Amino acid sequence: MANARKRLGVEPGDLVEKTIWASPAGKKRIAERLAAMLPAHKTYVEPFAGSGAVFFAKEAVATEVLNDADLEIADAYRLLKKLTAKDLDRLRKLPWVGDEKTFKGLLDVEPQDNVERLHRFLYLTHFSYGKMRGRSFSPSVVGVEAKTIKRIEQFAPRLRNVKVYGGDYERVVRQYDSKDTAFFLDPPYPGYNVEVGESDFDEERFFEVLRSLKGKFLITYGIRGAFPALAKQTGWWMKRIRTPRTISSMRGVGGSSVLTQLLVANYEPTLKHWAGEVDLEDVSPPSVAGASRPAGATFAATSALVKGLDPNDERFVLGIVLEPEVVDAQGDIYSVEEVRAAAHRFLEEFGGIGLMHQLRVNDQVKILESYLAPADFSLGGISVRRGTWLLAVRVLSDELWTRIKEGELTGLSIGGTARRVPEPQPGTGAEMSAPAAPPPVPPPPVPDPPEAPERSQEAP
Repeated sequence: MANARKRLGVEPGDLVEKTIWASPAGKKRIAERLAAMLPAHKTYVEPFAGSGAVFFAKEAVATEVLNDADLEIADAYRLLKKLTAKDLDRLRKLPWVGDEKTFKGLLDVEPQDNVERLHRFLYLTHFSYGKMRGRSFSPSVVGVEAKTIKRIEQFAPRLRNVKVYGGDYERVVRQYDSKDTAFFLDPPYPGYNVEVGESDFDEERFFEVLRSLKGKFLITYGIRGAFPALAKQTGWWMKRIRTPRTISSMRGVGGSSVLTQLLVANYEPTLKHWAGEVDLEDVSPPSVAGASRPAGATFAATSALVKGLDPNDERFVLGIVLEPEVVDAQGDIYSVEEVRAAAHRFLEEFGGIGLMHQLRVNDQVKILESYLAPADFSLGGISVRRGTWLLAVRVLSDELWTRIKEGELTGLSIGGTARRVPEPQPGTGAEMSAPAAPPPVPPPPVPDPPEAPERSQEAP
């Protein structure tokens, strides 16, 4: 990696945040970490190249391949490959300052040669709203000078021996697949669309292509869509990461400032370069009856159900999922902020219901409400503390409803993974076991008897 930095003119300690151009949901912030996770290989293939952040962060090998379904991106890579010193001098003299008139003038112009074509692509990419190369100029870049020329000087030589393709990814994957091939795949994220500039994607075909590969692959993927569930069934290595989502701050987009993604591989990657900037978490498949849970890694907090609040609303059940500032069965306490984070991530990333932390019952129970108590209040004779997470469901299953009415199922329970982190005891300098945070990846709350499994302490 140090050699790659030196070759690209990047000083030690500097993070490569951009290559020649940026792309929505690109991997520029974590490119070096991803490159360090790749297995030994003689052939490297990026079937969804985009800005090529991981490619530019890794060491060169004998055969390297970039492909993108966007033919303009593929064309730009080809033009950069054969860029001469004379061409670069011409590029320097063309406009590189954000200006709406220049931007609109380039939208419908027909470039006269390769230099003009490359300039048009790079200018519209850099100054368009969200880096999406759309027809909207980004008002935040007025008067800003792009550093594109400097980046071309740093990164374009790396493309000299690279094979560039444009079109469907499968053709390239099949052509270069071998036991010595490493693939990095960052396909579109189904279910996000405008949020990250992606569109629909055939996940089943993608999954089948991956299962047939001889080579090793590392994938970044969204948490929505069908692929995550398909991948869990294979036994592939999976981790969850949360990276900054810069597009959220742009006008008209909003939403979470963090994009949760999956890392998936058909080998065991090294993780020594992951620390600090992003969260890296285990992704465990849904548990099934009889499945064991890792010792010292699971916990559950159970609270009572509240039934019969509205006699006319048959099978409506309300329960407390997680309560702040209350010691649970394992001796842990959750802050208001931790409860809020768990509630939000449940709806954003999961939304499923299980039974006894084992069987999924999504088709038998429907979530009606999920909210955080804005103040202390009383509900059905139960005192509810401010910041408490409550969940209301309608029970569709006759069997489950009978078990609830007869008192066999008496509570909602949230289960997940956590670790204890030592922290200084105030005033003494001594260390103590800090309260465990709510689960980084909370499994769904489930109707459950009011009991919790023991939790063994896990070393930080």
